[in-house]
Amino acid sequence: MIKEAIGKLVLRESLTAKETEEVMKEITAKRATTAEIASFVTALRMKGETPEEITAAAKVIRGKASRINGEGENVVSLDREEITIERETIQDTAENLSKGTNIFNISTATALVVAGGGGKVVKYVKKPVFPLCGCADVIEALGVNLDMTSTQLERCLRTLGICFLRDPLVQNGLEHIIDIRKKIGIRTLFNLLDPLINPAGAKIQVLGVYEAHLTETMATVLRHLGIERGLVIYGEDTLDEISITGETKVTELKEGKVRSYLIKPEDFGMKRVRPDEIKGGTKERNAEIILDVLKGSRGPKRDVTVLNAAAVFVIAGRAEGFNEGIELANQSIDSGKALDTLKGLIRFTNSERRFLRSENEMEMG
Repeated sequence: MIKEAIGKLVLRESLTAKETEEVMKEITAKRATTAEIASFVTALRMKGETPEEITAAAKVIRGKASRINGEGENVVSLDREEITIERETIQDTAENLSKGTNIFNISTATALVVAGGGGKVVKYVKKPVFPLCGCADVIEALGVNLDMTSTQLERCLRTLGICFLRDPLVQNGLEHIIDIRKKIGIRTLFNLLDPLINPAGAKIQVLGVYEAHLTETMATVLRHLGIERGLVIYGEDTLDEISITGETKVTELKEGKVRSYLIKPEDFGMKRVRPDEIKGGTKERNAEIILDVLKGSRGPKRDVTVLNAAAVFVIAGRAEGFNEGIELANQSIDSGKALDTLKGLIRFTNSERRFLRSENEMEMG
């Protein structure tokens, strides 16, 4: 099927959901060659991925991914495509490094502020490649143990309102294509799929994307996947976060309808800043920044965290609008509850011990 699909794509013809599904099954079952996979995703990007194609591919991946019980309608899946392993993103990031626009891990700080404000957040994290610093890196630098079982993660979510799912736990059938992604060197369908895995089955989802035109596409995909409320974000300079350096395009999914709008920091009484004012660095530096924010430090890094947390409060139904969401986020920080959430997460994850049976025990059992 994959050869026939490539033939259609090079003619700029879109695939049906069934055709995409069959191709993804071939890929995940390792029946497609490296050359075929590379040709398929490259041709698909050149044509432009449709919501139907992305949805069909996501359903195959979701069907293979491990799951945890998210429990409850108000759990938010807060995901970014942080395993940006292809040369295109690395080159963009390297260029931004020279311009001082590599930001700290805003979504990690956001998750802790939301949980401190009474929300429930699940975040799926991966290990990126150098020079990028992803959520898994900074979370470990903060002292959180990511080596947790599904049962422990479920208990962590119930107890603290937050959990971070590490990549090895969520097998999705695409582990063998990492080298292919590196060799291709461009953003492809795979970049769009990781944030859609949603291992906790949350009905509320917040995604960041790397191109403005993808916000409506991905919001439509969320609707097709059964998400009840969602936000897809493209921010100026900060890309997949809400920006305080310029405008942010937000596409909202609510009650089955998709609508887009632009916001800017001035709309909420915040000062527009230069990209280097929310600059990050190593995992240790990013952990230090997050701790400073949670301890109540004022400035651009707090502002961008608060604004992103406000968006989560809004889409989760905990705030009527951004201004109320900002108030909730500030309360989470100033009351110390956001910092307490981090401390509780460190205690919980380090007091748990993963029990793995040996191969001999499993054979005997």
